[in-house]
Amino acid sequence: MLLTTGTEAPIKHQPEEIDYQVVHTTVGRFRIRVARLASDSEYAIKLNWLVESLNFVTSVRINPAASSIIVNYEASIVSSPIVQENLFTAIQQAITIEVPLGAISTKTEFSSEIKWERVGLPVLSLGLALLAEQLVLPIPTLLIGGVIAAAAVPFFSRVIDTIVNERQLDADILDALWISINTLKGDFVAPALMLSLIESGKALRDTTARAAERQALDLLNGLDQYTWVEQDGQERRLPLTKVCIGDRVIVYPGDMIPVSGRVLRGTALIDEHILTGESMLVCRCEGQVVHASTLVIQGKLCVLVKRTGHNTRVGVAVQLMKAAPVYDTRVENYASKVANIAIVPTMCLSATIFALTSDTTRALAPLQLDFSNGIGIALPTTILAALTYAARNGVYIRSGRALEVLARTDTVIFDKTGTLTQGSTAVVAIQTADERTEPSEVLTLAASAEQGNTHPVASAIIRYAKENGVQAQKCETGDYRIGMGIAAQINRQKILVGSNRLMQQEGVDLEPLHRRYPDITSGSNSLVYVAKDGELLGVILYTDPVRPEVPSVIATLWGQGIDIYILTGDNQRVTDDVACKLGLNLSNTYAEVLPKQKIEIICGLRSNGRTVVFVGEGINDAAALAYADVSVSFAGGCDLARETADVILLDDDLRSLTHAIDIAKQAMEIAYTNAAIAVIPNIGVVLAGIVFALDPILEVIISNAAAIIAELYSFRPLFLDVRKEPDTDVSVELC
Repeated sequence: MLLTTGTEAPIKHQPEEIDYQVVHTTVGRFRIRVARLASDSEYAIKLNWLVESLNFVTSVRINPAASSIIVNYEASIVSSPIVQENLFTAIQQAITIEVPLGAISTKTEFSSEIKWERVGLPVLSLGLALLAEQLVLPIPTLLIGGVIAAAAVPFFSRVIDTIVNERQLDADILDALWISINTLKGDFVAPALMLSLIESGKALRDTTARAAERQALDLLNGLDQYTWVEQDGQERRLPLTKVCIGDRVIVYPGDMIPVSGRVLRGTALIDEHILTGESMLVCRCEGQVVHASTLVIQGKLCVLVKRTGHNTRVGVAVQLMKAAPVYDTRVENYASKVANIAIVPTMCLSATIFALTSDTTRALAPLQLDFSNGIGIALPTTILAALTYAARNGVYIRSGRALEVLARTDTVIFDKTGTLTQGSTAVVAIQTADERTEPSEVLTLAASAEQGNTHPVASAIIRYAKENGVQAQKCETGDYRIGMGIAAQINRQKILVGSNRLMQQEGVDLEPLHRRYPDITSGSNSLVYVAKDGELLGVILYTDPVRPEVPSVIATLWGQGIDIYILTGDNQRVTDDVACKLGLNLSNTYAEVLPKQKIEIICGLRSNGRTVVFVGEGINDAAALAYADVSVSFAGGCDLARETADVILLDDDLRSLTHAIDIAKQAMEIAYTNAAIAVIPNIGVVLAGIVFALDPILEVIISNAAAIIAELYSFRPLFLDVRKEPDTDVSVELC
């Protein structure tokens, strides 16, 4: 029998037989052990591709470490014997199949790059030292010393690499000297114990980092390749790649939600643990938001698609995680700097003590002064745990530095349009400068000039034109003026669409319009002027309601003692209206500002000692984002703003900002506690060693155990009880 796949692939006959064994099977699931998976990654990729190509298979997971493949399939459309026969055929064919270029599995759990065996030699050396010293077994001294030397090779290699490549002494050289001298003295237990603890700590940190990275990058793996879509009153099974924004996806019990969107009908219990880490089920019903990669346990949902693939919350998180966030902080850098400065004085102190006392135990005690090692292990884990927790809860924080500065925030500056407001701008009216001009002409030219512009106002104008059957004309050239509008050429005529500043800059007279409509600048609507060849044609009035969550966000920030500012290119009247509705101080409101002026205001606040967070989502916010202490944008913001920002709000919800600040503050409290746990015992050990000639084994246990305790304490951010309100579609009426 030949295996039937969705893609034609040449099969070469090969007499070699692949051994396999069915480990476990239930309805809809097979687990098969294939010995070759453990040693042949190419075979694993081919097998994964072949099995995924079967139209009844919903998911595949290969674990080379366990030499197993787990296959989930649709039991309702195919029988178990047929699935079994196809799987067994695939196992044999995978040895010769030719995989198309680029068809590399993203679901195969290839082995971790963390090599725990590096702890083996240190532990072996410790065991031999204890047997020889405590049980007085006749183990050759040369053998124990040789094993310790072999166990120390990775550690000494790192020290040498630092000295050679970075051309500076690292605090680890003190540990290297301490290990070398004690080993040469014949005191084997203490150096073997130190090596074991050092390598265990580093392996623990690396494993934590790899596990967090793997968890983040595997979030999309549970998604089926197909989903049910409601079209013309019927449900059709379509490839997930064919699902578009605005489609209606039907999700049944036991299915993973493949898109992010809003529930149109139905109620369901949903397991969000893969996204949030929380084991508690949540109920989602009509009007509420659901996210891709979450699992429907009970109930049935019809979901209006708002985002698909890499545009979903989990997809954006995966893309951002691939940018390799940095976990360093000033605390860690300062500790390393102090420790490195202290290297030479410490060596001199050790030599002086030996010269005065001839006591090697006391003389070696100062070499234990390496608190930067404990901090270097504990703090990155704290930061990584906090960043992982934040990502699970809808906030991507790009670096440890951003987390650290976010915890000290005392000033938050918001852009208005699309940030404080919903960005769902709506055109409410079109007024012309004289009776000769038709509103349709104003709308046609504005929509034509704004083609390709992603600003919320531009999108509203284009949408309004389509709704009114207005056909956009070809735009020959376009010059986007950041913060003001756009100058375009249409039918060899110069068209201006933008603010009153753009019109003034181009010498367009606004008085005829203002005389005809004297109250046009006194309402709550914003204005977009349209001019042709230097003559004003009319104005488009639009409104942009405030986000429903903004009042509670403002109140929370005030409660945290944070000052709030608004910087916007919109006019002063509309900006003051928004500020008054939110209860903000008008002296902290800056309207009609250009990007350069935003930078000047931010730099002015920073020069006064403020720690400034700027929140924006548009192209005209990119410069301000770059100059703030911490920059915040939305996952749905423009690419330039998202790439510039230090913090990304994955849910496009400002409540995530206050959530991020809470996470940062609690994480840094833990970080400072960890620093104390690592530093105080280390300094105490050094003093006790000098004054009381403390046993080297006790020195190692106290100093290095403190570092490991700090490491374990670092996981606390994963259990922070900091939550934001659930997503709903409930509006807040502002008065």
